[in-house]
Amino acid sequence: MIKKLVICITVITLFSFTITNNFRELVIEKLQNYIGDYPEKVYVQTDKPYYATGEDIWYTAYLVNGIDHKRSDKSRVIYVELINEKDSIVSKKQLYTKDISVPGDFKIKKEWAPGNYMLRAYTNYMRNKDADYFFQKQIPIWNLAVNDSLNNTVVDLETPQPPLLEKELVEKPEINFYPESGYLINGLNSKVALKVKDKQNRDIIVKGNIKDSDGTTICPFETFEFGLGYITITPEANKSYYASVIINNQEIKYPLPKALPQGYHLSIVNNGHQIILKATANVGLGLKNSFLVAHQRGKLFFEKLETENKNTYTIKLNTNNLQDGVASFTLFDNSGKPVCERLVYVNNPVNDININVSKNKTVYKTRDKVTIQIDLADKNGNQALGNLSMSVSDLDAVGQNSKSENIKTYLLLNSDLRGNIENPGYFFEKENDLKRHYLLDLVMLTHGWRRFTWNHILYNAATEKASFKPETGIYISGRTTALKGAKQSFSAATRITFMGSDPYQDKKQSNANGIFKYGPFIFNDSIPTLIEARVKDFKSDDNRKNRFVNILLEDDFNNSPKVSRNTLLKPNVNDKRKITNFIKQSQSITKIEAEFEESARVLDEVVITAQRKSEREKRNELLNERTDYGFPSNRIDLNDYPNSESLTIFDLLAMVPGVNVNNDSISIRNGGTPRIFLDGMPVEITDISYINGSEIEFIDILKGADAAFFSNSGNGVIAIHSKTGAGIRNINVKRKPGIIDFKAVGFYTAREFYAPDHLNGFDEAIKRDIRTTLHWEPKIKLTRDASKSEVSFFTSDTRSNYAIKIEGVTETGIPVYHLTTLEVD
Repeated sequence: MIKKLVICITVITLFSFTITNNFRELVIEKLQNYIGDYPEKVYVQTDKPYYATGEDIWYTAYLVNGIDHKRSDKSRVIYVELINEKDSIVSKKQLYTKDISVPGDFKIKKEWAPGNYMLRAYTNYMRNKDADYFFQKQIPIWNLAVNDSLNNTVVDLETPQPPLLEKELVEKPEINFYPESGYLINGLNSKVALKVKDKQNRDIIVKGNIKDSDGTTICPFETFEFGLGYITITPEANKSYYASVIINNQEIKYPLPKALPQGYHLSIVNNGHQIILKATANVGLGLKNSFLVAHQRGKLFFEKLETENKNTYTIKLNTNNLQDGVASFTLFDNSGKPVCERLVYVNNPVNDININVSKNKTVYKTRDKVTIQIDLADKNGNQALGNLSMSVSDLDAVGQNSKSENIKTYLLLNSDLRGNIENPGYFFEKENDLKRHYLLDLVMLTHGWRRFTWNHILYNAATEKASFKPETGIYISGRTTALKGAKQSFSAATRITFMGSDPYQDKKQSNANGIFKYGPFIFNDSIPTLIEARVKDFKSDDNRKNRFVNILLEDDFNNSPKVSRNTLLKPNVNDKRKITNFIKQSQSITKIEAEFEESARVLDEVVITAQRKSEREKRNELLNERTDYGFPSNRIDLNDYPNSESLTIFDLLAMVPGVNVNNDSISIRNGGTPRIFLDGMPVEITDISYINGSEIEFIDILKGADAAFFSNSGNGVIAIHSKTGAGIRNINVKRKPGIIDFKAVGFYTAREFYAPDHLNGFDEAIKRDIRTTLHWEPKIKLTRDASKSEVSFFTSDTRSNYAIKIEGVTETGIPVYHLTTLEVD
């Protein structure tokens, strides 16, 4: 009997070991798959935090591997969008980068409505995840003609607000409790983090006591910056606990989470250079067959499979070989269930990179030349390489805050944690600051890892396929269908021809579903393009056997993901002093520009005795330059309709006298269907049905004799002119059956930031110079051949202090940030 019992125990032990060992292999395999199919991250630096209408948003987009923050080997294409408060995309850029960063810009139109706009950036590959993984940044924009008063102005400034004190509260705040590693367990000592907020999401500083169900005080507590604090407690069986806070002379009770009778616990002390971890369990088998995993962004750096029946163990881990950022510790029980998770922030001094900035002067005068030298060095002074971008902005008008989000805080904190990390730069302002180190650990306790959950990565990821592939260039795709009848899809011969300065042609057979795809192509300008389709091939001259095929093009560029404003956007904060200074300077700049243009016109009138033209006449002349048919019968200038972004093309046409719109049919003076042109190319009604006001510059209606320029125009002409002048991307323009003629739009090339030359410029000598952004340098590349970079620009006419903000990533994947000042006296 004893022998049988021993055999039974041995078999059970071996079976348990096999299951546990297989689970260990599963965890390691899935983490390796996660790294192999790594996520990407995008970060965008802008020249300043907010703008006025008529200004430019200058930015640099960074694309990195989400694991080690080095150059991504997957995508090369970044989409950057500017979205208004109605969640309409008012401008979109498609950028191509060979390395890690690429510059871009947006022109803010003067007629745009003021409000809190959102800048969003992502790759096509990132669309396999929720839109919460996209980079999002809130950008307030003022319309100077509207915001002459600050009474109703709201703005996302980056100035941290002081937390509310307990005595300032007028309503009950919210207190959330976060037990270390997940749960309170009876008999196990545990740290519990607290976070206090009010309904306006403001930080609260409170004091109180933790009491048990008998009313006995267990310990006092107090919260600090960001409404954070913590307690330690050992729960007892048959007892509950609550936090007692006195507000307005009244006790308010907040119950703590109920403790479990049995379970597991992870306790971690982060000493900076060393992490001390203690695992504890009070279940029957203790920690036997439990599995501890530690990783950084999916990269495994420690594992422990416990084979002995023990209730506790302690581990000391040196952090010298770890990268900076969030490390996740997870304990799985003997059945493979994740029972404890604890996040720790690793700040390894070995990884420190300094941005060295040297200026040719200490103090500058107005219209003075500034020369700055920039280089990167590690803690030992050795040269480091990487990509940087730099903005120089007026502190009085714009302000810069070292506590706000930057590329370092985004890549190492915000992009990996759930929820909003408020003023994340605060934790990196001072080195070796014990208080900030303590508060950052509380942030780890109150936020969870957001990139994946264990149940998902272990059991679901294998069945999922990436619907959106990484893009390395521009693809032109579509579908071939029957020319008549049901227009079913079928395989056909297709041919693409680029008719630019460097002609190119390629042929492909569409698949059984009629799908064809050409690319990837890399080009920056719009290229006239033909796509043709035939039933057989392009060699046969027998038109009866080689019939034409209908072609439908896909429009991936305009197929943007649904807009979702995630929690990474900061709340609105009012700082009227900064706002007032910024608006005053912006109004001064607008006035100077108008005065300068007026003086230039006066000079022209003196020389050529021309009559001054009204703004409307000048605008019409500008628009007429884009037409070749003379004057229209009617014109809709979208500048006259500032809130037209959401209007469809049919809404706009219905506003024109004599134009009748009924569902998706259009007529002029109750005639037949008019001819329709988009940027000079003939199109059908179906081709323009998805266009809205945000894409159109103006629409001309030509009736009767005015339409005689066009052939077959007895029913009139509708001429639509897009804002780009290059047609809506990949729009179908039929020349004849089997042929689509359109302009393929290439990658956006950023404009060059205008930097006045006060030594050699003519206009600069007679024109006042006021700028809120003194300089923008979108790409500073430090290489082995050029380990230092020199940047030069001129100061303006404004005496002020200026913030020099430099952000970037080293070629080894370390995000860097530097903020210094420049004085102009």
